[in-house]
Amino acid sequence: MSDTTQQAQELFGTLDEYLLELADGLAKAQEELGGLSAAGAPGRQFTYYVPKLEFELRMDLRVETSSTTSGAPVNAKILKMRPVRLADVASSQTQTEIVSVIRGSFVAVPANEGLPPVVLDARCVIGAGGVPGVVVRVRNAAGEALPGVEVEFNLDRRTTQSLSGVAPLAGTDVVLAVVRTDAAGEARTTLRLAAGERARFLAITVDAASRTLALSCEVNP
Repeated sequence: MSDTTQQAQELFGTLDEYLLELADGLAKAQEELGGLSAAGAPGRQFTYYVPKLEFELRMDLRVETSSTTSGAPVNAKILKMRPVRLADVASSQTQTEIVSVIRGSFVAVPANEGLPPVVLDARCVIGAGGVPGVVVRVRNAAGEALPGVEVEFNLDRRTTQSLSGVAPLAGTDVVLAVVRTDAAGEARTTLRLAAGERARFLAITVDAASRTLALSCEVNP
């Protein structure tokens, strides 16, 4: 096989491969633009993004027919494509060539479906009777409360041991592991301390809206 023929075969690919290469190039260009900024009014800074990219692919669609010699003859047709600017190359296979123009565009879509990003914060509290607990507030960047969001609480035992110098007892844990936020966008749980617990700090992780927070609550066993 000549070098030209070898190069031709290497350029054959499927449509999704070409589109993914275009998307990868667009993502890299946007990443470079994201690193640039322009100073505006005091306290404001402008960044750049690619709102739309239109493309046109002129492809040589080639239907290759190959047959098997063992057993009953079977004709298999395979659709391949390559840029039409490549010179035609002779092949020993039976070929039907079709030149096709594929047009399309990539359009920038706002993150989070255009909604303000979610903001998650948590704090340790001491409730009635000195019972420790954790309160989580879920809202968007506009300050609006987000009710009905599932919040998961977990005791991080390894980090608790690192903070307190002793491992928490088996009976020490969060009382409610999964809670949904109320109308005010808040979810809360209490911490259950086992009798004889010596850990002074409990490490709690909070997961909600694809975000994770870690905090340390001081307790008095």
